[in-house]
Amino acid sequence: MDMDTLTDVNSIRLEKSLRPSVQVRLADADSIFFGPGKARLMETVERTGSLQEACKEMGLSYSKGSHMIKNTERQLGIRLVERWAGGSGGGGSRLTGEGKDLLRRYQDLCRRVQADTEQVFPEYFPGTGES
Repeated sequence: MDMDTLTDVNSIRLEKSLRPSVQVRLADADSIFFGPGKARLMETVERTGSLQEACKEMGLSYSKGSHMIKNTERQLGIRLVERWAGGSGGGGSRLTGEGKDLLRRYQDLCRRVQADTEQVFPEYFPGTGES
């Protein structure tokens, strides 16, 4: 390959550093209703045991996070997060069985799509990803 200009040199560096990055979103006929942000919120709820704590950790207002969950529940017609009010034992949140199942299947799909994309990527961008 001719390397006559700095642009030629930079293009080679760029090509060798390319890698695929895929984001999966779920949609119905009208709109996207689930993706990486909602999946992360659900993961964080499950880890922290609190929607409020999950929102704080993600830099979301509680009302925004609650709205995200409620809209997805309405869209799917299932409960994703179970919440209970405070008191002597404190309040909390956790994923329902259906919520855990949705999150697991979404995560599995994301891993599969990423793996499949990495497998075919060199066909479309040969010579990339090498050191």
